[in-house]
Amino acid sequence: MSKTKNLAIYRPNGAAAEYSTWACNLYNGCSHTCNYCYCKRGVFGHILGKDVPEIKVQLGGEPGKAYHLFCQELDKYRNQIITDGGLFFSFSTDPMLREEINLTLRCIEYAFSQQVPVIILTKATWWVREDCVMGTLYAHRDLLTIGFTLTGHDELEPGAPANVSRQTALIYLSKMQFRTFASMEPVIDFVSSLAIIRTIASDCQEFRIGLLSPYSKKRYDSAQCERFIREVQRLSKEHNFRILWKESIRRFCRDWSICPDLHNSVLGDSVAETKK
Repeated sequence: MSKTKNLAIYRPNGAAAEYSTWACNLYNGCSHTCNYCYCKRGVFGHILGKDVPEIKVQLGGEPGKAYHLFCQELDKYRNQIITDGGLFFSFSTDPMLREEINLTLRCIEYAFSQQVPVIILTKATWWVREDCVMGTLYAHRDLLTIGFTLTGHDELEPGAPANVSRQTALIYLSKMQFRTFASMEPVIDFVSSLAIIRTIASDCQEFRIGLLSPYSKKRYDSAQCERFIREVQRLSKEHNFRILWKESIRRFCRDWSICPDLHNSVLGDSVAETKK
């Protein structure tokens, strides 16, 4: 739920707030059909968890109205959003889907024109080789951070590009001098997640790591978790990337009395110096 009563831009709560202080949701639904998706659960699952993205009804149901409302809300909170680190796209869909890209880019371009930093999280990769998309993003890469969700389990994400394709896209963007991060959330198993981290460690500036939702103490092996954490910490020093340990994994460490340095840590304090 939102702390601010806006239609497009809001302050997320809970686990989402660990990612960003401000977020923008223009669409509900997503064609990736990931079987672990939190949007498919709960009383609003029939709206948020649709397999076809639709512009939010509250935004007028069509791109022109949605864009107008977005600009109004961005103007209202611009200074605070800049102070708080930028605007995140998106928690209720993948903003880089083909069905969404025109409105996404239009809103992002307006944010750039107001000097508002933008954070994008996606599984889509088609746009990385599209000049009409990359031209807009490359020109403002000083205001942009792009992340890819990586689990290592394509079978759980039947509508999404393969994890290998996402890794390749992230590496490509990094070499194009974009700021990048990998969302290792949810960790399906520690072996798969660690293999991905090792593969892209030198091309990724930050790893955001969290467990499956809803949280369960019994879902993972504590010894495997501890080995995973120690190895990721070692790799962060070797490759100079930042780690954001989500509350879910820190809670798991508290519950099983492992990795005491994570128990009471604030988000991101177990990090190497962030790459410049």
